[in-house]
Amino acid sequence: MAQDQKESLSKRIVKRLSLFFSDTSYTLESLEEELDNGNVHYKPKDILPFLQTALMDEKFVEIELNGITQTYFSRIHDHPPEKSTDDDEVEDKSDYAAGDYLKDMSHLVLLPLEPGMGNYSIRYANTVLLRFFTASYAVELGTFYQAQETVEGLPVLRLDYPVIARIVRGLREFRAKVPKKMDIKLMIIGKRRQKTITTQLLNVSVSGFAFAIRKEQQNDFIIDETRSMEIVINDMMELRINGTIRHISKIRGKKGTEYHVGVKADLPTRAIAAKLEEIVATAQRAHLRELADLSDVSGIELIK
Repeated sequence: MAQDQKESLSKRIVKRLSLFFSDTSYTLESLEEELDNGNVHYKPKDILPFLQTALMDEKFVEIELNGITQTYFSRIHDHPPEKSTDDDEVEDKSDYAAGDYLKDMSHLVLLPLEPGMGNYSIRYANTVLLRFFTASYAVELGTFYQAQETVEGLPVLRLDYPVIARIVRGLREFRAKVPKKMDIKLMIIGKRRQKTITTQLLNVSVSGFAFAIRKEQQNDFIIDETRSMEIVINDMMELRINGTIRHISKIRGKKGTEYHVGVKADLPTRAIAAKLEEIVATAQRAHLRELADLSDVSGIELIK
């Protein structure tokens, strides 16, 4: 009887994997190996740390609908208890800590998708795949759309709590998130009639980086154009580098739409490449310290 129950559970897990991850063929035999290696998670309590990390670390989340490779972007959002209009029934939020709603393992809240067409498409999607990245691997989560609603005056998307998760290693090059408290800036040297811009560096890898711009600065950048830039840490110019603009993207944040520019770095000498690697390591150490502080304050063991 126990063996039959185990086999029945394994078949359900394989069915879920096949539904959300059709790019990989799963069998009962391969499932056992994936479970032993910690690459597949189906228990809600095992999926929880991934969601808590994505929320607390404000990770960019990629979204795919119905297995189509068109990618949308968002972030996981908090869902504190609502205040009742009846003064006698006002819920006390004082005991609510960020992300507590996730512990109920009942649903998940996302900020609106970018590009905006995704907010229409998701309403008719049979499956929703979420993907975000840690230092070591990608986390992919399978779930379903519930409804559009409003949380504290902000329009959001409500999804089911994920029913399956898998770990994918080597999916992309490692990018170190630059903590907001870290004193690191990017100066983009003016070109044509544009002025020199100093902005926030968002993440950095050994082959490129991304930075934030304002909405009105979008026209200052052209895809495939080469720009000269300087990375400044603690008011000291650490690296002068050229880079090619690869993308200009929009993503929703708590305070509205953010505009991000991705750059592929030109690395003509080993000295420039080594300096960029050093900056990546510096940013990663700062990010790990930030995660450790968040873990201490929240009491949640965040995934690094």
